Amino acid sequence: MEQNPNKFSIKKFLKSLAREIIVPIVLALVVIQYVIQAFQIPSGSMEDTLHTGDFLLGLKFTYGSPIPFTNKHFPGYAEPKPGDVVIFRYPGEPEYPDNNPARYTHLFNALMFGNFYWDHEPEAGQPHLVHFADGPKDYIKRCVAVHGDTVAVHEGRLYINGVRQDTIPGRGKWTETYRSKSPRDERETFVIPSVGDEFVLDSLPLEKLWWMRSIILQENPDSHVELELTLLKDGVEDNNFEFTDFKVPVENDRGMLLNAMFTRNRTVIQHRLTQGDTVSGAMSFSYFRELARIGFLPLFDPHAKGGFTRQVSYVGLEGSILRDLEGNVAMYSSPAVVVADSAVAQDSAGRDTLASGSVFAEPNTLPRLEIRRKLTIDGKEIDRYTVKTPLFFMMGDNRDNSADSRYWGFVNLRNIRAKASVIYFSFENDDQAFSLGNPFTWWRIPFRIRWSRIGKVIPLIER
Repeated sequence: MEQNPNKFSIKKFLKSLAREIIVPIVLALVVIQYVIQAFQIPSGSMEDTLHTGDFLLGLKFTYGSPIPFTNKHFPGYAEPKPGDVVIFRYPGEPEYPDNNPARYTHLFNALMFGNFYWDHEPEAGQPHLVHFADGPKDYIKRCVAVHGDTVAVHEGRLYINGVRQDTIPGRGKWTETYRSKSPRDERETFVIPSVGDEFVLDSLPLEKLWWMRSIILQENPDSHVELELTLLKDGVEDNNFEFTDFKVPVENDRGMLLNAMFTRNRTVIQHRLTQGDTVSGAMSFSYFRELARIGFLPLFDPHAKGGFTRQVSYVGLEGSILRDLEGNVAMYSSPAVVVADSAVAQDSAGRDTLASGSVFAEPNTLPRLEIRRKLTIDGKEIDRYTVKTPLFFMMGDNRDNSADSRYWGFVNLRNIRAKASVIYFSFENDDQAFSLGNPFTWWRIPFRIRWSRIGKVIPLIER
């Protein structure tokens, strides 16, 4: 008896489903997981090499593809070298659930609304459902120096091993707007730590200690790393001490600190300030203490009880803010130095004379302030730390408009995601003239595509 070829067959249907849908999806997931990473350029920090609105592909296997459900990577065939354009995880991230798979299970990604996780071990009164409004951030910068290199920044120019690097252009559409003195312009000479280097933590200034905290956090992703600051006033702990005249330079990395100061000091008129000005006002040490403890300032209280979900979102802390704190403590505790037009002095015979331009210090009646630091890993205090994995110094090609390693320190090899390779699409919408939600602007699409940039290989810069 002949079979009807048009008769429905579940077996044929399943084979067709596997061949046409399941296999391509599995292959696509494998490629996305192990081979390539897509990235969109959100800012002008890499101009003119990369433009806002460029979409590019990065090769994951170059530096080592991630192993699913772990914080480990397969071995890569190379390390980042100076000149490579690199996609990496921002090294100052808080402890996202991705780094603790034993406690958190990822439920789904809500696109622009963030990620939802199930917390298997919530604190008392906390819901199991956790909403992370901001996911871990991937950055793209150029690797300009590697472990063992000597780095310095003078007047915004980068020096590697004593040689000025003129290959990074440092020009972009916002250069003139942001051209002012800031941490990106002056960095004293330092050496990028190599594997095996040991550091005595108590000997480091606060900003460098913050960089070291970042290194430890990157090298110990399954651990809880915390920097605790304590203020001593005349030898007595006073973490609620109020600085009555805390000075902050107006620079483009001070937004969080300046906003906190404006909130406390309503008399400061923001629109009269320009880059390079210094503002002052009342600030509490407890603000800096909390920032240093968690590394980020929560926009939603992560410990708030009640509600269907636990909202979590953060604003990041730049290490230069701690340098401001240390500088203000030093100024507060130093005696005032006065230059007098004339002062009474005695000559060798004991007679009174007048010495023009004499310098003397007024007695300091202010309390003596001192900052104590304690760095812990899983609650255990450490006083020394040995670097375990290679570190790299990243910098934007548009050096005058780039938050990079000059602010938040080194990037660990484990945090590096991919080597940027090629631009597969580019769309110009700086003026926001196109809106996906407004059909009347869709006619602009073909005129906004940067056709000449599609397929462009991302150039390397040899040092």
